[in-house]
Amino acid sequence: MRDKRRWVELGKDVLILLLTLSAVCLLSMTPLVRDSGMLELLAPRESPGAGSASGGGAAAMLPARLAITGEEGRFGVQYDEAGLEEQFPPLGALLGDALASAGRPQPLEESRWRRLLGGRGIYFDFLGDVPLSALERWLQGTGEGALDGSARRVLLCAGEGDQVLLCWQEADGGAFFSSATALTQTLHLDPVAEGAAPNGAYFAFESPALADRLSPYTLVTEGEEAGERYAASLPLTGEGYAAVLEALAFSGRDHAPVTGGEVYPDGADRLVVYDNGTVSYRAAQGEKYPVGPGLAGGVDGARTLAEGTLGALCGEARLYLMSAREMENGLRVRFGYLLEGSAVYLGSEGWAAEFWVRDGYIVQFTLRFRSYAATGERALLLPIDKAAAMLPDYTSERRELVLQYRDGGGQEVLPNWVAV
Repeated sequence: MRDKRRWVELGKDVLILLLTLSAVCLLSMTPLVRDSGMLELLAPRESPGAGSASGGGAAAMLPARLAITGEEGRFGVQYDEAGLEEQFPPLGALLGDALASAGRPQPLEESRWRRLLGGRGIYFDFLGDVPLSALERWLQGTGEGALDGSARRVLLCAGEGDQVLLCWQEADGGAFFSSATALTQTLHLDPVAEGAAPNGAYFAFESPALADRLSPYTLVTEGEEAGERYAASLPLTGEGYAAVLEALAFSGRDHAPVTGGEVYPDGADRLVVYDNGTVSYRAAQGEKYPVGPGLAGGVDGARTLAEGTLGALCGEARLYLMSAREMENGLRVRFGYLLEGSAVYLGSEGWAAEFWVRDGYIVQFTLRFRSYAATGERALLLPIDKAAAMLPDYTSERRELVLQYRDGGGQEVLPNWVAV
């Protein structure tokens, strides 16, 4: 009898719980609760920090240049972010699969690299020196692939039989390498090469007029006789200022003036926000911004923090990875701004963000905030062949001629041909 009574009481409790949950659900659908902000308070929140957000991976991994070579010719796109965003997603998926399945790398002669560039293939230029493990991670891999080193230029091309090769030029030293992949020409490479409509793009080494004056892998495409002019400004005001503090997990209530700005303490850690748009951080304990394991984890953690701060306030620019170098005192990661695929050389050093990673944490960084907005006006430029003809005659080194913006802190930036 006692057991029966216990079961009855338990049934009543369950019924009451169900009725309560039903009432809460119905109440949450009423305008009074929806408009009160209560649901936002109850919603789960991500903890701040470098490793906590998914971040803008697509923005960080978009190449600055892209070329597809087929039997009929070559299609190339650069200085056109909309075109790159349209073309890259399926090609990036192939590149991710190639990186994840790549075998042991083999040295590649530069003469063969050039022959492979001229055959069926997909060419990516990421402008900066990107660790291959980080690139694989950004393209939905694990970041634990077999490939070490960094590369700016990467090529998927036809190998022997039905094989697809992954080839690249190493950032340090400029050596070339190739690796077999699990991709096949029939299923992966041929459909892309056959579907691309050639637009006359070519590399400088393929042109007798440019081969003696420019770096051989300067990509030449049509439509570079004009470039957008951009207004430049400092976005660290009002809501932007508060959003940056929140993204960096610092309280806006506790601060003190310093020369040229404000300092925000968090224990012994210090964040300084300067009036010129620069933000600097130096850790005391070094545990505020954890990152994932290995080189890929360190780069990805820095990328996430950069995208959540600079990337959120840079207007029509986007960030790209300039370099990731193992130094004596840790991993140094630098990012820059891009406008329509053209690099912005900021200040006297060029970069927009610098991070130092040590023992699994970001321990120091400098962020240089700028925001860019298209003015609707175009700056006239010489065609690349005429601009190349005006370069001094370099006898020891041929340079790449690229469109670049120089930002010295003024209110407008203009594109110019720059030999780098």
